[in-house]
Amino acid sequence: MEEFYIEYFIENKYEAPVRKANFQLLVIPDSNSQQVQELKFYCSENQETLISKNIFGFEIINYYISNPFTEFWFKLSAKITKPEINPFYISPLLPSDEYELIHSLDFQIDNSLFLRSTDLTKMPALVNYTFPEYNGEIQIFEYLLHLTSFLYQLLEYSPESTDVNTPIEEVLRIRKGVCQDYAHLFISICRQNKIPARYVSGYLNQGAGFTGTSQLHAWAEALIPDLGWVGFDATNNLVSDHHYIKIAHGTDYRDCSPIIGVLETTGAQKSIHSVIVTNQ
Repeated sequence: MEEFYIEYFIENKYEAPVRKANFQLLVIPDSNSQQVQELKFYCSENQETLISKNIFGFEIINYYISNPFTEFWFKLSAKITKPEINPFYISPLLPSDEYELIHSLDFQIDNSLFLRSTDLTKMPALVNYTFPEYNGEIQIFEYLLHLTSFLYQLLEYSPESTDVNTPIEEVLRIRKGVCQDYAHLFISICRQNKIPARYVSGYLNQGAGFTGTSQLHAWAEALIPDLGWVGFDATNNLVSDHHYIKIAHGTDYRDCSPIIGVLETTGAQKSIHSVIVTNQ
């Protein structure tokens, strides 16, 4: 078993006092895909921690603060254990059988949520690129490996070149982005090819030399018949393995945002996020 120690920290500073606030944090490691051995929370306002679940079944930390404040910080610490994973799979199905299955009406109805485009995964009408197409001549897993490599070479990883609301059209125009942009583009192409795909947020082992480890990371999972959901990280040109610690999944970034809040205040705010992941 591999052991990982995680520290997640966020600090918000507000120009004007916040009179009331309701924060929701989606940062708890998922207990279905790995074992959560230790889990602790700390909050600047010393508020009661309330845990609920979102529509996908992932745990959300809730804080309601009724006293005025100008700073809010939150810290999570966790110990995770995971078995080593061989991320490469061989489907028991022939390519033609996979192709027929994903184009069947029952399959598309069952997985319609992850086949529909969203604002952040919508491909523009005019694109200057020819993306790899899935035609059933090779297995889906092999096609997705090719797609991952294609996007890794197409885009340049460039922090601060985009934000969480940047559409695919802009990402393709500048050919730069960060992990959520790689994930959104991967998902969009999968869905165009009738392959269900979903956005994943999580932590990435910082000792393995990967790109995108200083903040929460994003990758995608695609549904492959008879194999299940398999993770692909176009930012690093990898298939996800035990170095990837999942928090949640959804249709796009907005389903997996690490913190959202409803505030009674005016003026600007400044946020600092940091992540530390060590492997013992």
